[in-house]
Order: sequence, then C-alpha cells, then structure tokens
Amino acid sequence: MFRALSYLIPAQSSCELREQAVTNFRSLRQQIPLLYAAALVNLVGLHVATGGEELVLISPVSLLTALLSWRMMVWLFFQRDSDDLNVIAPQLIKMVALTVLLCVGFSIWTQVLISKHPNETMSILLFSILAALGAAYGLSSFPRAAILPLAILGLPIATRLLFMNNATTTGIGISLLLVLLLLMRLLHTHSRALAGLVTSKLAVAKEHNRAISAEVAALKRADQDALTGLANRAKIFREMQSHMSQGPSSGGGSVVAICDLDGFKAANDAFGHAAGDAILQAFAARLSDAFGDKASVARTGGDEFVIFWRDGLTKRDIAKVGNAICALASTPIEWDGKGLNIGVSCGITEAGPISSSVSEFVRQADSALYRAKASGRGVWRLYDRKMYALDKRRAALENMLMDRKAQMETTIHFQPIICLASGQVVSCEALARWNNEQLGIIPPSEFISVAEQLGVIEGLNEILLQKAINAATPWPPELRLSFNLSAIQVSQEGSADRLLGLLEKDGFSPCSIQFEVTETAFLTDLGRAKRELQKLKDAGCIIALDDFGAGYASVSYLRDLVFDVVKLDGSLTTDIQHCERSRRILLGLIELCHASGAKCVAEHVETKEQLSLIRAMGCDFAQGYHVGRPAPGMTILAMSPDRTAMPLQQTG
Repeated sequence: MFRALSYLIPAQSSCELREQAVTNFRSLRQQIPLLYAAALVNLVGLHVATGGEELVLISPVSLLTALLSWRMMVWLFFQRDSDDLNVIAPQLIKMVALTVLLCVGFSIWTQVLISKHPNETMSILLFSILAALGAAYGLSSFPRAAILPLAILGLPIATRLLFMNNATTTGIGISLLLVLLLLMRLLHTHSRALAGLVTSKLAVAKEHNRAISAEVAALKRADQDALTGLANRAKIFREMQSHMSQGPSSGGGSVVAICDLDGFKAANDAFGHAAGDAILQAFAARLSDAFGDKASVARTGGDEFVIFWRDGLTKRDIAKVGNAICALASTPIEWDGKGLNIGVSCGITEAGPISSSVSEFVRQADSALYRAKASGRGVWRLYDRKMYALDKRRAALENMLMDRKAQMETTIHFQPIICLASGQVVSCEALARWNNEQLGIIPPSEFISVAEQLGVIEGLNEILLQKAINAATPWPPELRLSFNLSAIQVSQEGSADRLLGLLEKDGFSPCSIQFEVTETAFLTDLGRAKRELQKLKDAGCIIALDDFGAGYASVSYLRDLVFDVVKLDGSLTTDIQHCERSRRILLGLIELCHASGAKCVAEHVETKEQLSLIRAMGCDFAQGYHVGRPAPGMTILAMSPDRTAMPLQQTG
C-alpha cells in the first residue's frame, strides 16, 4: 500500500512520504466535498443540456449521481484528520481509485452524449470540461491525482474535437488540448514544488530538533560534572536556592554536607592525573550509591563534594550520615593494579535561624569541614552555636585588621633571653599584644595567621616593628631586640630592603636586632627567602631559626642555610626532667646546632630543673617563664646568683 502511495506522492524518504501524505489529506478534506459538488452540478447540467430525460434507477446519470453524493457525504461527515499514515494511505488510494472510476465513467458517458446529440456538442463540451477542471482544482493539493481528470476526461474530449472535420471544433480542440497540457504541466511543477516545500519543511524541522537536542545536551552539560557525571556546583546551588528550608533552632531544616578527600593531592602527584581522575570517579560513585536516592550529590570542584538533603535529617541520622561518608573512603580505590588509599573529612550543617541564605548555609558547612580537617582529618563535624560564635569572632577580627584597627590597638611586650654562661640578658623578644574592647584579649597566634590570610601581615608587622624599635631605642648597646618576621613577609621580593629602610629611618643599628623566622618561611619560595635573609645578614642583622624541631624539614635547612641562632621548639624541653629519651633528643639537637655553626636557645624553660639540665647540655641561651615573663617597657634584667631572672623592672 505504501509502495502504491509512493507512486502518487514524490518523496525521497518515508518521513517525507508521511509528511506529504498528511499535508495532502488535510487539504483534501476541505476541497473534496466541493469537488463532488461541482461534479454533481456539471452532471445535472449535462443531463439537462441533452434533453433532460427522466432518470431511471439504472443509468449512467443515476449511478454517477449516487456515487458522487455518497462520496461527498463521506468526506463531509465521516473523514477526520489524522497523522497516522496507516489510516491516511488507504483513504488516499481509495480516493484516487474512485477518481479514476468516476472520470472513466464520466468520459465514456460524455462521448456517448456527443454521438447521440451532435447539436449539443458545445454544451456537452462546456459541462465536461468544467467537470474536469473542477475535479483537477479540487485535487490540486494532490497534484499527481489532479492530473487524472484532465487526462481521462479532458484529453479524450479535446481529441474528439480535433477529428470532427469542422474548422471551429478543430480550433477549439487544439486550444483545449494546449490548455490541458499547460494545466498538466503546471500540476507537475506544483507537485515538484510541493515535494520541495515538504523536504525543506522537514529539513527545517530536523535542524530545529537538532538545535533543541544540542541545547538540551548543552544544558545537561552545564549542569553536570564532566568527569564524574554528578551534578556540578551551579546545579546544586540552584537546587539549594529553590528547596532549602529553614527549621527552628532545635533543627529540622535542610541539611548539607561538604566533604573533601584527604591524601588526594599526594596520590595525584605520585601517580598522575589518571589516578586522580580514577579516585574522583570511584568516590563519586560511592557517594551516589550511598545517598543518590535520598539526596542530591554534586562535585563542586577539585576533590570537593556536596550532598544536599532538602527535607532534612534527624540528629541521629546526621550522625549516621557523617560516619557513613567518612567510612566510604576506608576501602582503597583500585587503579592500575594498585590500591590507592585516601581519606575523607566532612563538614555538615543544618539550615536554621542562623542560615539566612544559601551562601551562609554552605559557608557553615565549609567552616565545619575546616574544623574537621584541623582536628585530625578523616572525621566529620556538625556546625553548631559554638562554631557560629567563633566565626562571628573571626569575621569581626578580619574587619578590624582590614580597617587597620589592629595597628592602632596592638602593644609590644618583651620577653628576655639569657646567656646561660653569664646569666645576663642578651636579647629581648618583641611579642605583640592586642586587647580589644569588643573581642577582649586576642593572642598573636590568632590574629597573625588571619592577617597572613588576608594579605595585610606586611603592613601590620612593619607597624609592630616600629613600635618595638621605639621601645628598644633607649636600651644599652649590648642588649639586642629580637623580632619575629612573618613567613609571607620573608618570601616577598624586596622585603629585606623595606625592613632595613625602617631601621635606617629610626636610626636603629642593624647590629642591634635579631630577626626570627620559622621554617614555613622557606616552604613558599626557598630561593627568594634565602636571598632576602642574606641581605639582612650582610647588613649586620642576626638571623635566628625559630621553632626548630617542630617542623618536617628543619635539618635540611640547617644544612643548606646559615643561621646565627637556632631556637629549639618549646615542646623539646617539656619533659626532659622525667624522660631520658627526651633528654637525649634535646642533647642531640643542641650538638647538631653547634655542628652547623649556630648557637641555640631553649624555649619554654619553666622550672629551675629544666634550666639546670639545658645548661649542663651545653645550650647557649634560655627563654621562658622561669627566666622572665613578657612585660612592657623593660630595662636590663638583674640576675640572681642562681641565674634565674629577677622580676622585670618597668620603665617610666
């Protein structure tokens, strides 16, 4: 059936055939009833023109009239639009078959009438041609079918006229033949144009669908992490924006967990990016399997993942989820025949009164993650009121540091360092103190690290150095000022020149100052830190390595760099009174310092026994509460006979 239809409808593909058939059928539903009506009118006209004989039950006129009337009723009242080619194809083929049948019957009857009524030839010709043209016009949306009335009904009449041996009828026959051929040519052209139009329409539709598919794919890619297939940062944030619900202070709001892989960078550096990708993909699959049916899981960048429960969790379930996330990394990830071991730390928060926005909601989870990592990694932490108070304090501290309040409010205290051989104070370490009306006492360990993270440490340290120089200017020449430099400050190009410029501006001799640096100063840029410290050393400054023994690479720094003084970390002296092993370690480090050509300072000397032990070990200097507590505006310390520090005398 479809093959027969393909002869009637020019098409290059089944899709084009269907589209043209549907288009033709819809147009024909509007035109066919008029076609049959026109045929009926011309049929009656022929009957009247040839004498109007009384109709009998079985005659060409009655049969054609019945057939035309029946088909007109069918198309008026029973045919319905359809996109189903299985429904359309039989109807179109039936319509073509009936058209052929009607045209053949009409044509035969017309020829009979011309023979029987030669005097009415022109009338018969008129009604027949009008019937042919009306049928052709009614089928014009189906061009190949529209040619049939012209060919079956029109051409025989034109041919008959050509051979009637009458100049007038011959002329009419020639004219009619040419008109019919012209119409048939036009219908053929129309058929090709219609086919081209449908082809173009399908091409446009195909391109439109391709564009839509590409857009859908692009949207999918825009919402999906390419490596793991999880949702990406943009999508999870939109979901939280739309579905985050805040609960009361007792809980009940949406829950978000942010987890970060421990040891990922080490594995990525050791085995390459392929191993790193395998780790991310495997852990993403584990998260999706564990929580994908209850929560939204996303990779937000690097080795960070987010899980979002829009409907919240109970306190008990939160604990289960936290433990489950950390347990997901307990099994090594197989890659290239190796078992890659990683861990995971996690921060969780619950939306409540203090989660006023999605950004705050996520910030809280991130803060909990930071504290989880700080507490040993491989653990999870739930954001609570205590953390919120700490974050508020941190935010207030950042604001004060940014608006230079710290520079105005900080003061300098000094802690003495004594020579164990003479018992005399040889230097005093400048220690920053900050007592703020809003936050109270802020220890240096808190505000110095924040200042480093904010990038304002250099300006703050230069103000502190200036304050220390002002206080130390009246000191005797043999008493040296000891000042701590930030790791970031030491690693910056030109830092030595700026420091020496400050000393020169205040008329303070470089030989009267000792700069203390920790080994973290060399982790950022060893070469640059080495160059800057050498400039200070060449100018006459004493360079001390602080907190030796607390880091990971101190021995290599003693080998590669030249220090005048090495300050042994206070943890090394804590239990030397009770632990022989600790004493042996401390003795070995003292000898190591001397072997490198540096003198050493024992920090955190808290008791008389500790002082005696480090003196016996050959340590050069001591610092700690037993030697002297930090205090403002000091004078030279007077030492008692047992070489412990006397109470500090304050100036002015």
